[in-house]
Amino acid sequence: MINEKAIHTTPVGIGQYPYIFTPDTQFEKPDGVFTVKLVLTDEDAKPLVKLYEETLTARQKTENTDRRAPHTQYKVLQSGGIEFKFKLKPKVTMKNGTDFEQRPKIYNADKTIAETQPVYTGSKMKIAFQAFSWANNLQGVGVGLRLKAVQLIEIVSTKSDTKSETTEDNFDYGFGEEKVSNVPSGKKEVPVSQETDF
Repeated sequence: MINEKAIHTTPVGIGQYPYIFTPDTQFEKPDGVFTVKLVLTDEDAKPLVKLYEETLTARQKTENTDRRAPHTQYKVLQSGGIEFKFKLKPKVTMKNGTDFEQRPKIYNADKTIAETQPVYTGSKMKIAFQAFSWANNLQGVGVGLRLKAVQLIEIVSTKSDTKSETTEDNFDYGFGEEKVSNVPSGKKEVPVSQETDF
């Protein structure tokens, strides 16, 4: 049985179009969405693809259907590697009508909490996420990758002039300390209850 609340951690990859400190409001208004794409090598991507497909298959069996949503949250790049898309809504409305707010936790390479700063395409990072399934009559069954936390390994702090495909309490999200030269140390994390992450 797939545990969709389990938190998984990617290897180090190349971030694309990261909106990790401030939500992207271009297409999802008014609250926007925290989002980042991560490019991994084919080899590093294999466990994530396996997790994605197993989560999808399990939900298809539950729904007794072989229908699959047309939009997959990963794609094979022509230039090599596989790109995954992670998202987190900053505001969620529950079935009972109550709202709660959330945001991803951002860490430096040394596991201290990162200060708000520019982070652009090409930055090296690790992502902690949940793979969750959904289903509806219109699209079929799909899987989303819920962004939980980011560890910044090597930051690109200025925008590139060229576009490129590859250019909770005491919970460490699977991050280890990484050696890095250009990521400043930040303040230690203030404890936050587990419930606020979901």
